[in-house]
Amino acid sequence: MRIAQLSDIHIGSYISAADVRRAVGMANELRPDLSVVTGDFITGPNDPLRTCISELAGLRAPLGVWGCNGNHEIYADAQHVAAELFAEHGMKLLRQENAEISWRGAKFNLVGVDYQLARSSRGRRLTMLAHTDVLVRRDVPNILLSHNPNSFPRAAELGIELMLTGHTHGGQVRVEILDHRFSPAQFLTPYIAGLYKRPLGSASALDDQETWSAARSHAATLDSAPTAGLAPAALVYVNRGLGTIGAPVRLGVPPEVSLLILRCA
Repeated sequence: MRIAQLSDIHIGSYISAADVRRAVGMANELRPDLSVVTGDFITGPNDPLRTCISELAGLRAPLGVWGCNGNHEIYADAQHVAAELFAEHGMKLLRQENAEISWRGAKFNLVGVDYQLARSSRGRRLTMLAHTDVLVRRDVPNILLSHNPNSFPRAAELGIELMLTGHTHGGQVRVEILDHRFSPAQFLTPYIAGLYKRPLGSASALDDQETWSAARSHAATLDSAPTAGLAPAALVYVNRGLGTIGAPVRLGVPPEVSLLILRCA
């Protein structure tokens, strides 16, 4: 099953409708069975959300176009409007919801959540993916759309096999000094860009430094079931996004349209 992923579009001053249209065309050329958009359609309340989603409506996939909200939809108070615009165009933005999709006789449980805050406005630590356990199924594989990659440990704990996310922009800047790579995003998350894994069902407090491993960030081929004899793993793919915030700068972190291919083990 082929999944095309777009994320972090941030249409506005630095990303035009034509840029979004080009990315949509590139995604369609990948011939995906399923297309997903993992949040941050805009940066602020004055950005053209309707135009962005109208361009995203050009995505073509037989299993549909699905999405989730990002943190900038919260900042712009646009979460409800984004969902309504998705629906107007025959797409579905999942907000603490799940849907069953079928592909060649197999079934998958697609789950989507709004942006997961780590702390409240008063600084109190919050449990990510709270109440999401009721959306997770045990009889079929689960795919989660969640904009914040830091919700991955909790997703793995809940038994979600694959999570698709964005948010980091890959740091927007990555430099290499004396064989060491540096990205500003590393101060915010261990999940900067690409593919990471941790034991399926592992406690969310488990140290990621011992469990996650990165793969190539421009594409990934993921098994939908563990190889015989190996412990099952939960996987997350962090898309570098299309747009930028702060300044129209990307250094060593090109924008990305992802293709993920799920195969039977």
